[in-house]
Amino acid sequence: MTEILQLQVKNEDKTINLSLNNDILSFEMKKKKFKAANKLISIPARNILSVALDETKGSRVMINALIPKDKLKLKLKTYSFEPNDEETAQSWINAVNLAAYKDAKKSKHFKVFINPIGGSGKARKIFNKIVKPIFDAANCTYDVTLTEHPNHAKEIANKLDLKPYDAIVSASGDGIIHEIVNGLLSRPDALEIDIPIGAIPAGTGNALSICLLGNDYGISVPHATLNIIKGVPMKIDICSITQGDERYFAFMSLNYGILADGDISTDNLRWMKDFRFVLGTVQALLENRNYDCELSMKVAEDNIERIKLKYDNAYTSSSVTDIQDKPRTLVNKYGTVNDPDPIKEWTKLNCDGYVFFASKVPWVSRNNLAFPFALPSDGLLDLMIIKRDKLSKTKVINILQAFNDASHVNMKEVNYYKVEGFRLTPKNKENGYISIDGEKAPFKPFQVEVLPKMITILSVDGKYST
Repeated sequence: MTEILQLQVKNEDKTINLSLNNDILSFEMKKKKFKAANKLISIPARNILSVALDETKGSRVMINALIPKDKLKLKLKTYSFEPNDEETAQSWINAVNLAAYKDAKKSKHFKVFINPIGGSGKARKIFNKIVKPIFDAANCTYDVTLTEHPNHAKEIANKLDLKPYDAIVSASGDGIIHEIVNGLLSRPDALEIDIPIGAIPAGTGNALSICLLGNDYGISVPHATLNIIKGVPMKIDICSITQGDERYFAFMSLNYGILADGDISTDNLRWMKDFRFVLGTVQALLENRNYDCELSMKVAEDNIERIKLKYDNAYTSSSVTDIQDKPRTLVNKYGTVNDPDPIKEWTKLNCDGYVFFASKVPWVSRNNLAFPFALPSDGLLDLMIIKRDKLSKTKVINILQAFNDASHVNMKEVNYYKVEGFRLTPKNKENGYISIDGEKAPFKPFQVEVLPKMITILSVDGKYST
């Protein structure tokens, strides 16, 4: 039980107590006319944006906070009170701000990237109408750039002076985050960079925000904004991909098969939101497309029960971000896709399947918990393979529907691995789709491995949502 901190203030000529107890700020407010009883307001310290003594308004205690509007929504609210004693009020305010921010820095300064065509063209409006007022209420400042063309955010992040900023914020979908990551990791000083990235879900795909806040809160702009304001740095692994003579980085996923086809082939249907994935995937399935490939992988674990146990142990430990203590490096341990066939102990498969899907994050979209055991920094990729093996199309659809609650991992038709890296070579076809972080990649062989703790993100909980 923490100490109860109280401050006497006046509200409409009535003296009330503002009480902070167990990180909950509570006070009574008069209800609307004709309602006798007062209303008890309770605000978690986590939701308090700022508390200050405003001398411009005749010495008022000003409280800015995000108040639950219903089960999922938050509403920005400002409360104003007249303190009985200014010196006591300032001491109380300092204590409340300390409880509100704990290890997080107050009054952050952000570099914000907004994709004006993101989220069906609503990203800019979302930032101005929802995000900006919350940042202002938390005394955060920001420089905004509207991206003008593909890779614009990458180009700026590659040369940006990072010293003035506390974080880089993406107000878009996962595509701008992909650009920021590649811009930062292609800098000469990439190994020295620790600036965190924050995600505002203002695009079509918002996987990182959902991973941080869960299936429901992850699409809430106020919740995501609060995560950026109150979040602390959390290291995550990054994937290094080589394809031809090119090298790039992914923070999320690598995909070949019906899911890649369902994603990339319907890019012109983003107005349909998540339904476009369903439409594209079913179409690929009904057309019986060929996904014959050669796969080599460095397997770390292929027993689903042991994978579950290690995941449970990680999430019951004090910090899931310190599972592995590997040095940061941009050097590919296993070479590139142009090198001779990967190291002999790699497992090799020649198979025609429906799904070849790898990820560093648990949620790849809303209602899509494809990789429930993915961890931020375990140095491993979660890889899922669904082979044909006379598998009926109805069964495939049932497996994909099971992504909603992750029950697919218990199905015998699903092969779930933890791997250090893999190489995938499409066979018997010249054209098709490969998706990296939801973006279309050239249709040719690629090799990937994990680089530990290369990027930092802002997380209020210090882990991915379970």
